[in-house]
Amino acid sequence: MNISRSSNVTRSSRQLGIALSLAAALLLGACAPMPSQPESNPDAAEPPLISGSAAGGTAGAAPAPVVLRQDHPQTYTVVPGDTLWSIAGRFLRDPWQWREIWRQNPQLRNPNRIYPGDLLQFSHDADGQPRLAVAERDEVPLLKLSPKVRMEELSQPIPPVPRDAVEAFLTRAAILSEAQWKGVPYIVADDDDQVVYAERDRVYARGSLFDQARYQVFRPSEELREPDSGRYLGTAGVYLGEVILEQDGDPATFTLTSTIAPIRPGDRLLPIEAERELYSFEPHSAPPDTEGSIIAKLDTDVTQITQYSSVIVNLGAQEGIEPGHVLAIYGKSREVEDPVSGGSVRLPGERAGLLMIYKVHDLVSYGLVMQAERAIRLQDRVTAP
Repeated sequence: MNISRSSNVTRSSRQLGIALSLAAALLLGACAPMPSQPESNPDAAEPPLISGSAAGGTAGAAPAPVVLRQDHPQTYTVVPGDTLWSIAGRFLRDPWQWREIWRQNPQLRNPNRIYPGDLLQFSHDADGQPRLAVAERDEVPLLKLSPKVRMEELSQPIPPVPRDAVEAFLTRAAILSEAQWKGVPYIVADDDDQVVYAERDRVYARGSLFDQARYQVFRPSEELREPDSGRYLGTAGVYLGEVILEQDGDPATFTLTSTIAPIRPGDRLLPIEAERELYSFEPHSAPPDTEGSIIAKLDTDVTQITQYSSVIVNLGAQEGIEPGHVLAIYGKSREVEDPVSGGSVRLPGERAGLLMIYKVHDLVSYGLVMQAERAIRLQDRVTAP
């Protein structure tokens, strides 16, 4: 669910500034040189530079040069456990430039998907641009089930990021505004006057006409705020389990199931979102001038932010953020004393890693840390890579 849109002078001003900067870049684009790509792998020994195609670049901005790995293979066979990120990393220094080299084959069914067993072939097109395509393949194997006539794919397309790292947060995470949390149905009590409830307990809820068989149980938790201004961005919900509707009414009767923590009066019920393509995105750079911060981590049981940690950033759909956008993480700058000249000097924040956005709300987004090069902390800065 998305946070309701609200007017904000600070955020609107920032968007206007971005728009003016992009407009100026368009006017000067004809005579301005192509920007150089920030160094993201100091261990690479001057790999070849190849201009990226416009198809994968941000609208209104010159595409960054594609840097191939010197040891990239000419062919690669996809195996179970691969992700778009890991495959891109075999060919590119910067895996988020996947769109720059991926070429769909229109002769194949689902040409924009890659399956285990697919043979990827690297080449250059007539213009000298790098090209990665899947060789012609047989149809993805199907299984016919009886007595019903059903066809199911035996093979799942590879996801952009590890499924087990984000699946729970895609399907079991919620960020709502304070008003939205107040407006959703809630548990009133159980049938035995207990203080907390567990799996298989019968509970009563009100606040809605319940028209679904199952609902998820959440508890409003952490308020999300802008690091500097303190502006409220929404309230995160903690997933607690599910309930099965036994009888609608006021109150309605439910049975708790799949609980992972004790349930209490006042916990909220949210409809289970319809199944959808959760992984239908590709790695690509966030828009130029994107600037934000890590404001929370989703796994509260883990104290450190490391590779494959899920975090919340204060950037959302209102800033043009979308699933697949890659952001670089930078530590906060700090002041130290100058031991010779006296006074203080500000040290810049060093790059700490990369994250990829995988779920977007209006004002905030969920991101998965893909690379952790040094310690990553709350309020670290995120920007276009």
